[in-house]
Amino acid sequence: MIEIKKNLAQSLDVVKELLYSDTFVVNGGADFLAGKKIKLEKEKNQFKISFQLIGDDRKYYNDILDAQIKDYKAKNESGNIFHFPGRFTLLTSIKELNDEWDFEVSGSVSQIITTDLKNFDDKFHRVIIPVDVSQKLSFRDYQHWWYKADIKAKNCHLIKITIKDSNFDLYTFQIEDKVFWGIDSFQICTFRIFQEIAFSILNTFGFIEGDLHLNEAYYIACDSDKFDEKLDLFYTSMRESILTGYSIITSNPYSVLVPLAKNKGEKINHDEIKKWYEKLPLFPADLLSKLAEFFQEHDSLSRAALIVLEANKQPLELKAASYCVAYEAICHTIKNELGIRSPNVIETKSWDDIIKPAFLELITTLNKESKIDANQFRILSNKLNNLNQPTNRDALTAPFKNFGYELNSIEYGCIDDRNRFLHGKLPVNERNEDEAFKELYFISMTIHKLIYVLMLKLISYNGYIINYPKLHEHMTGKVLNENVLVKI
Repeated sequence: MIEIKKNLAQSLDVVKELLYSDTFVVNGGADFLAGKKIKLEKEKNQFKISFQLIGDDRKYYNDILDAQIKDYKAKNESGNIFHFPGRFTLLTSIKELNDEWDFEVSGSVSQIITTDLKNFDDKFHRVIIPVDVSQKLSFRDYQHWWYKADIKAKNCHLIKITIKDSNFDLYTFQIEDKVFWGIDSFQICTFRIFQEIAFSILNTFGFIEGDLHLNEAYYIACDSDKFDEKLDLFYTSMRESILTGYSIITSNPYSVLVPLAKNKGEKINHDEIKKWYEKLPLFPADLLSKLAEFFQEHDSLSRAALIVLEANKQPLELKAASYCVAYEAICHTIKNELGIRSPNVIETKSWDDIIKPAFLELITTLNKESKIDANQFRILSNKLNNLNQPTNRDALTAPFKNFGYELNSIEYGCIDDRNRFLHGKLPVNERNEDEAFKELYFISMTIHKLIYVLMLKLISYNGYIINYPKLHEHMTGKVLNENVLVKI
């Protein structure tokens, strides 16, 4: 087997140059910033900026927090110059330092670059994202490879991703108590394209795993795909991580069968659990690639995945509605992508030749007899054109029929309930709070399951998923005659 190597040391040195710089001297930005010595301190997801107003600079006191800052540069103690996009510097606080009316101004910086951003185009790219060591990040359930790093690190694993014939590595590594994951490109492209593809890959893994680690990112650009030549750095804050723990796949049957047995008060049958190992292979890298490509091509799917992850953390009333929004977006996108047509209420020829003309003759007569006015005639005519459209149920179940997944009566019922959620109604017994919770939670978990069935069948996945309605039946009160690991 060919040994895979990664050069990480030089990239981390560039990051450290920014992290370990304490003071900078500013050039530009605003009158009160030019020539100033500023301090940068790393905080969660951003940098804290601070500087002092002394002497004549006190005249800026009343206006400084509302001032518009233009792009500026700053030189650190080593003489290295960093670029600061003005709109990503936000001044939020000013406080008195002493009796001399000297002040300290502070705020946040969410983007820092080592060069003009246009120099990031037509390069090879890398992004490194720090992950809190307390947060679970593992490729153990996915087809992955080990690589050798040029630093002292552990958990050096990667997943090979291909999107439109372009190759990327999604990888992890850990240095002492610091965990990272990242993406490398092996093709020259624009920085914007890499950012979009990288997020699609991260979002795809997060959607399947149930945890999306973001918060902040260090982008690297280089003329070499080995990342061993001159490197440029782009630091940026990102949206907060979405950590939910709702992984839809597993290669470890103990992770679901033991909790199920405990919830039911049953004895753990180790012999039966071990039989599941051969049924739970690692999730294929090519299918992860395929889903990432769909996310890259269809914003609606990528956004729906984020909605699902966010919904996993929401209060129950919002959770159900959010799942329904995501479910509908996914259904419509899949139908458009695959050309799936839902059946009309009445066969098209009968509607066009017999029924529609009869309706039209009726409203025309009513209009002539002044039973309805011209505006009412127009409205009814427009409605007539849509009267034979597929029902909501047919429209939202057509993809399952296309994939050969047979919905059961309970799943059909939950799909029907989705319309009431979207109109602000709860399809549950609101007079009994406990029963309402159980019903609502069951509907939520069922829609959640169906979302993943659709997404995974879209990429031709043929394996087992975690059946959360079954796993959580101790919470819903609905005992299902199903396995907690179901094949789709």
